[in-house]
Amino acid sequence: MKTIAVLGGGSAGFTAARIASENGARVLFFMGDNADHASLCVNAGCMPSKALFEPIDAMHHAKQHGWLEVKPKQPDEYLAQIVRWKDQEIEEFRTYRQKAIREHASDTFQIIRANASFMNRHELVSAGQLYTFDAAIIATGSVTTIPRIEGLDPSAEGVWTSDDILHNPRIPKSLAIIGAGAIGLEFSLRYARLGSEVTMFSNKAILPRYPAQFGERLRLIYEHEGIRVFTRRQVTRIARDESGRFVIASDGAESKAPIVAEKILLATGRRPALHELNLEAAGAELNPKGRLEIGDDMRVKGSSHLFAAGDVAGLRMVVHHAHIEAGIAAENACGDGHREWTKRSNIEVIFSDPEFAFAGSKPAQAESEGGQLISASAESRDIGKLHLAGDDFGFGEFWADARNARLVSAGLLCSDASNLIHLPAYAIDHEHTIYQLEDAEYYHPTKIEIISEIGDTLCRKLGGHPFARAEE
Repeated sequence: MKTIAVLGGGSAGFTAARIASENGARVLFFMGDNADHASLCVNAGCMPSKALFEPIDAMHHAKQHGWLEVKPKQPDEYLAQIVRWKDQEIEEFRTYRQKAIREHASDTFQIIRANASFMNRHELVSAGQLYTFDAAIIATGSVTTIPRIEGLDPSAEGVWTSDDILHNPRIPKSLAIIGAGAIGLEFSLRYARLGSEVTMFSNKAILPRYPAQFGERLRLIYEHEGIRVFTRRQVTRIARDESGRFVIASDGAESKAPIVAEKILLATGRRPALHELNLEAAGAELNPKGRLEIGDDMRVKGSSHLFAAGDVAGLRMVVHHAHIEAGIAAENACGDGHREWTKRSNIEVIFSDPEFAFAGSKPAQAESEGGQLISASAESRDIGKLHLAGDDFGFGEFWADARNARLVSAGLLCSDASNLIHLPAYAIDHEHTIYQLEDAEYYHPTKIEIISEIGDTLCRKLGGHPFARAEE
């Protein structure tokens, strides 16, 4: 029986431990302080942030058309009430997770509630005790990246990370957000809807890894909601004025006066939590960026018995991918196999409003690999159910390869995009053509008709004859 050590008690770690056990291994499951870094989704990521956003967005949409007078029962306590409700909900998630972990405890599934670090290639130390293993799966999660900015004291009162803002009970008059990734985009909108004057700084364009039209449209939507969006600007210095507010200077193509804000949110990303593991003793080396090199089989480069999954791998850093990575790592660790990552869709979502979701290859990448792409788009305002949902500014665009009509890429910036993206993602993963996608039945009126609208246009461009669709 192989002994598999799993370091980290979050989504990737627990999945890896469970699957290793199901594959007949003896499991050493280390979940000390590192479990907090690794349990990002439950503790300080997906679930608590969405719990905050739900009531804020509900109030916004309820008063969107101006037909109703919508206001909190206790305005001064509104955010504090949401935070308390969020904490109750998240505690239930934590309790459920811990119960599931405890139920796996056995003679061959040992739960060690302490951190571990490597002593050598096949030994770990935890709380002064030595443990021997055949293979190890590193799943210790990620930690917040703190930017280097003159005058920035990340521990100062009024400087928040994504962890801190989840516990804030008071709406600030003004908020400056440094960074425009998922955290920056999601929190900037909600605090603007709460009534804060929000400024967001990005040293790049919005959504820079995707076709430019998505970031350009999202920027317009955010500016329409009153958010100041400064792109391609580097925050250079932070000071405080006599009243204690932050004075934020930045450099960019245009000269702009410093921004003054009551609070600052550092939304500058996360990095793998590796520094306490003594990886050198295990024979693992970090690359110049301070990260592990991971293969498609989730093995650490240069090692046959070390694996990584989840945020610590630094490959995809979203929870459903963490589960898939963990399964690959566990199966390969137990059986010396070479199962590899094969997903083509690689769904990515940002919970903006409207939501942004993307699946498949980036079009530029697909073209560089020889693809002959054609695209088609549709506007949210032309889809009845999206229009009625108040989404008149979003759109979607898909790309297909003219050589074989296969769907290659799909992007949606619209209401409920996080759910709608799964149909085109399935088509991409299974190498379906646009004709097969259009073979589906699309009920009217539904939001998913934006997909049939785009697909119809692609069919016509490829010389096909799509089904007649509702035109209401």
